[in-house]
Amino acid sequence: MENQKQFVDGLIAKKPRDAAPDWIKCNLSIKREELASWLAGQGEEWLNVQVCESKSGKWYAEVDTWKPRNE
Repeated sequence: MENQKQFVDGLIAKKPRDAAPDWIKCNLSIKREELASWLAGQGEEWLNVQVCESKSGKWYAEVDTWKPRNE
């Protein structure tokens, strides 16, 4: 069963411009009030976020919900 994607409100990931140095991997834009409000609604102490690329090529930030299986 696939988990529903949970996007990070107020956090926008963008591919670096073509002329950016190799050491720049991603650009992040933060809308402070929106991100702060979203974070206040999260219950965990730690959140892991992945920067992903959609099939259309657009980058986005998504909560990494992966948890190890208890075997």
